[in-house]
Amino acid sequence: MKKILLVEDNEECRKMLTCIMQHLGYEVLQIPIGLVAVFKAASERPALIFISLDFPEMRGLDTIFSLKNNPQSSDIPILVFPPWNSEKATEAALKAGATGVLREPFTLQSFRIALNKLAPSDTEFLMVRAGISILSF
Repeated sequence: MKKILLVEDNEECRKMLTCIMQHLGYEVLQIPIGLVAVFKAASERPALIFISLDFPEMRGLDTIFSLKNNPQSSDIPILVFPPWNSEKATEAALKAGATGVLREPFTLQSFRIALNKLAPSDTEFLMVRAGISILSF
C-alpha cells in the first residue's frame, strides 16, 4: 500500500481527506505542521506529499521549497491544494517545486485522478483491471 503524506493544519479537512485517500487504497500519514513534514518526508519516504499552502508557523511554499531542496525528499512528487483559487498561488507553488496543483473546489473524481497520476494506488490498479468503480460509496 502506497503512503501519502498529508500536510494540512485544519483537523476536519485532514480527517475528510484521510478518509477519502484510505478509501482509494492509500496509507495516509497526517501531519498538521509544515516544519514536521520536512522531517517526516525524509524518514517515511511517501509516494506523494499532498500539502495545503496555508500554515501558521511555516508557509506551505516554504515547506515545498525545503522538501525539494532536501536530498532525502527532493524526488517525492508534491500535490498542492491552495486555500484560494488564484493563478498567482498556482504559479508560486510550481515555482517552489510542486509537481501539481489541485484547485478548489475539486471533485472526488478530479482528486482521484490527480492522486493516481502522481502515485497510482495498488487498489486502484486492481479495481480498474477488474472493472470495479471506486467512485461508488
